[in-house]
Amino acid sequence: MFQGWAGVSMSDRKACGSAWRVVSALFVSVSLAVGLGGCTGIPRDGVVHAGNDIAPDDNPAPVFLPALPQKDASTESILRGFIDASSSPENNYDIARQFLAPAFQSTWDPTVGVTVDNGSGRTLTVIDDATTLVAVTPIAEVDQSGEYREVDASPVPLRYEFAQIGGQWRISAAPDGTVIDENTFNDVFSAQPVYFYDPGFRFLVPDLRWFPRGASAPTKLVNAVLSGPSAWLTGAVATAFPEGSELTADAVQVVGRQAMVDLNREALNADRQTLQRMKAQLVASLPTGLTVEITIDQNSQAITALESGAPLVDPRVDARALVLRGDEFGFLAATGQSITALDGLSDTIARLAPTAVTLASGQASAAVLARDGVYVVRAGDDPKLLDARAGLLAPSIDNDRFVWSVPANDPSALVVYSPTGEATLLPTPWPEATSIEALKVSRDGARLIALLGTGSESRFVIASIIRTGAAPTGIGAPVLLASGGGVGRDATWIDELTVSSLSTLPSGEARIVVQRIGGVSTILESSLSSRFIVGSNSVRDLRALTDTGSLEVQRGAGWQARIDKVTLLATQQGLGG
Repeated sequence: MFQGWAGVSMSDRKACGSAWRVVSALFVSVSLAVGLGGCTGIPRDGVVHAGNDIAPDDNPAPVFLPALPQKDASTESILRGFIDASSSPENNYDIARQFLAPAFQSTWDPTVGVTVDNGSGRTLTVIDDATTLVAVTPIAEVDQSGEYREVDASPVPLRYEFAQIGGQWRISAAPDGTVIDENTFNDVFSAQPVYFYDPGFRFLVPDLRWFPRGASAPTKLVNAVLSGPSAWLTGAVATAFPEGSELTADAVQVVGRQAMVDLNREALNADRQTLQRMKAQLVASLPTGLTVEITIDQNSQAITALESGAPLVDPRVDARALVLRGDEFGFLAATGQSITALDGLSDTIARLAPTAVTLASGQASAAVLARDGVYVVRAGDDPKLLDARAGLLAPSIDNDRFVWSVPANDPSALVVYSPTGEATLLPTPWPEATSIEALKVSRDGARLIALLGTGSESRFVIASIIRTGAAPTGIGAPVLLASGGGVGRDATWIDELTVSSLSTLPSGEARIVVQRIGGVSTILESSLSSRFIVGSNSVRDLRALTDTGSLEVQRGAGWQARIDKVTLLATQQGLGG
């Protein structure tokens, strides 16, 4: 038996006949990459993971080229070499195919998906001279479209068969796809969001995908855009590309810093504005630094930039904390303790003695939770009571000024209030939930996060928002995100692809988990008594409010008290409006 030949040291790889050579970055083309899966109800598994954005530069990550099959190698050595080699996608997995019998080389399809394991739990069982089973325990999977999801699975047996070809053992049958340990996966694959529009074409909404680094990555990214969004986003986002648009050849050529995208005749259905939106969608979906030239059936298109209404990517918020302290509501100075009021809003909000505030994009209105219910406050107007039900959560407000309100003990009673105050009970996709601790709409208005309770368990989920025109009419199937265990307390958006949850462990310790939508999660050091968290524009700007009213910010590896006597820490939805 053998264990863990991937993820081991270079010397160990050489010892088992699977030496890897690091190829200079001079031989590597633009490096890229890019995941998420959905389910119905409150998901019980499938935590999604997110990785680092990869942009082309002068020093892309090295590509590993494993050794070729050795003469007179045993079936075990051939199998080890094949699995190592299958992590190298260069030249259509050419090295891995050399471990295969000639008749099987063109049949094996490595692109159907990737099984990621930790590399230390693999076991080999020899059935007979021509058959071997390898048991791997997956920690994540990547499907053919580049969607990544974490799995918590038992060992899975993979069957490999062998044949003698000219006196040398070769693999004659093997599962499609590849098996890669997580360390090698992080070297070979990278993550890149592809973008789709919100229904109003005002925002570009990210959809993280994972693909192997290399010259084929731009093609995979463009095909991902043309194929449409991940299942969980379907119905909530739009594409600028006419139905049926495809690449004329399955290749995007990159010349210098320009990606050449040639589309089929279906793209001729696009008018001038649609062409502009198509180009903006591709530019956002390829790594920073690449420009895009779109041709249709080899015919050049004079596509200018959008003259007005350019879509917004990753909306920003005011970097200052928005707080209520004493009878003052406003932005806390970056240094010192002075508070800058919001014209036409701050005094009205402060008089309500709120317990939660969400400031709308544009900073001219807010959804406010007070003792007697949820209000909408608009600059210069009297507050308007929308929802007088008991036990309400902190409300959310989206870009179209719809206010979202739900009682903590009744997650199915989600009501959305239009700008004119009309109430609509919105169907929810979490029938098992018995409580809800947080519900926050994304800054692009296409997604929401919810922190749900199901008896003794807490579940952190993300879902898409279905709209008819501007009005929310439904919520898509939720996808499970990573959480810290214990009892869920709060959740927040940090940026377009990053969210965070706060929970309290049985020990009483607060735990903050940061999750990249479509990638890995990270547990942060946190203050013992953190009760609320609010995102800003980066993970380092995440803020926490303790039970004692201390506003805390991250400093180094821990947290530091910024100011005391803070009553609430408000959420912001964006600067634009």
